[in-house]
Amino acid sequence: MQARPKIVKILAVALIVSLVLAACGGGTTGKTWFNLPSVRVNLQPDGTARVFGLNIGYIGIAPTLIQQLQSANIQRLEVRIGYNGVHVYANGQDLPYLAWDQAKVETIQAILPRLPGVPNAQLIADVLPWLRTIGLGAAINLPVAPGRPALNIPRWTGETAITPAQNVQTTIGPITIGSLTFDRTGNPFIEGVPVSVLEQALGIALPLALPPDLLAILQGIGAENVQVKVQPNGIDLTLGNRPLPGIAWDSQRLTALGQVLPAFVTDAALLEQINQVLPLLAGADITLAVSFTGEQAAATELAPISVDLTDGGAVRIFGISVLPDATVDPAVIRQLQSANVQQLAVSLQPGGLFLAANGETLPSIVWTDASLSTVTQVAGVLLGSEQLIDSVLNIALGIGPNLKVNVPPAPGAAPVEIPDEITFDIRPTEPDPQGATIRLRLGVDARGNVTQLGGFTADELGQLGLSLPSIDIDAVNRLREAGIRVVQLDNDPGRFNVRFDGSDIIALVYDREALESVLEIATPFATETVLADPGLSQIIREQLLPLFPTTNLDLTFVLE
Repeated sequence: MQARPKIVKILAVALIVSLVLAACGGGTTGKTWFNLPSVRVNLQPDGTARVFGLNIGYIGIAPTLIQQLQSANIQRLEVRIGYNGVHVYANGQDLPYLAWDQAKVETIQAILPRLPGVPNAQLIADVLPWLRTIGLGAAINLPVAPGRPALNIPRWTGETAITPAQNVQTTIGPITIGSLTFDRTGNPFIEGVPVSVLEQALGIALPLALPPDLLAILQGIGAENVQVKVQPNGIDLTLGNRPLPGIAWDSQRLTALGQVLPAFVTDAALLEQINQVLPLLAGADITLAVSFTGEQAAATELAPISVDLTDGGAVRIFGISVLPDATVDPAVIRQLQSANVQQLAVSLQPGGLFLAANGETLPSIVWTDASLSTVTQVAGVLLGSEQLIDSVLNIALGIGPNLKVNVPPAPGAAPVEIPDEITFDIRPTEPDPQGATIRLRLGVDARGNVTQLGGFTADELGQLGLSLPSIDIDAVNRLREAGIRVVQLDNDPGRFNVRFDGSDIIALVYDREALESVLEIATPFATETVLADPGLSQIIREQLLPLFPTTNLDLTFVLE
């Protein structure tokens, strides 16, 4: 019975000494002054606990969670608060921990008293340096599962720190996402586009606005932005230009975390995804910056994102399963395999959409800022929402997605050697003075009927047994609604132009090799076209395709 009063005296003396040391600046020495033993909490199967032999009742750990911990053979969970942070151990193994230093603690001390509704905020802020001075902890001893031997768990011997990663190969990234911003009233924007505009155009609510109480807190602490950076040794948090406590890990701690996860994650699919992510964190380079001033805190920059397709149609990003089987039709996978396409690269840039297959450039679609405005106007009329088209384009161009979609090789096919960097270069096509010239002017009436071809009317051609086609009436009406009267399709050497009323809109840039590549890819998909006929396909490949880049083709549609 003498042991308990003795322990109480020791704790009281330790508290007095630690407060004195903290007042003398002990919290900035680089380590704790001394460490108190962890308080032993012996947990019972029903969730009650005993401390120092005393029954302190239920402590909030449900019996079902205890059973989960037992199933993972976790016999001791220990938490230590020290100079470097709040450390967590499972069966004596280091897990990722909450990391802090003097600057991060000072940020918390400055913020806590300004947060509304936090009881004893100033007291907590004052105590934080003391917590870094005196090492404290609690060790929860769980009941050993039936049939399991008791583990020989080493006693805690001192605060540990991560082993910094060296010569790390990037597994995810580098990625910087700064698209999301909030103005001073809490209204959200994505790449400068008000979310309210997207909501109106899409007809759905996007719950991104900041609640007034959270906005008041952010303004109260003077927060203009927050940044989250995932790097090989953890997660760094910054509020404005002030660092916050973050999460620290190394490969050893990530491995240990993976071993204890089954005790906390019962969903098998989710557990599999987490286990796929954990090894990649040791090489991650991801930055998320959110601004509360209306101006982006960082420009969004994406490294090429690797997307892997499986034979069954599942989608994996950076090796992580994100979409289930058959998300992509397996038939499409087989058609790509028939053309021996093992990678499709897509890059959306301010000046165009660029494509490549197996590292070889495909025809690219290009535009200018001025022509893109016209495209937005016309597409908005055609699709019924210019505002939506304009908003989506602004967001997409601001983010600039860059994807590499990897397709599994067909059975027996050798892997194609694909360069890491794809330049999307198109070789210039030299004009051919002897190239063919085709110029046709077509008149289109209000019902979409082609009424004139060249110098001949539909009636004159009808007398020769020829009938002219019609154009979709909705497309004709939409063009008229956009104020367009003349649509011109014009082929210059290596460039197929689309013009509205004499103004360039978009162009398809290509060379002979790019055309051959796209024809090769299209053939397995074109089962009901002339490409499915071996004879006609051969004529197209060998006779027509080589002539097209230098053919002077001019088709002009006049909407009457």
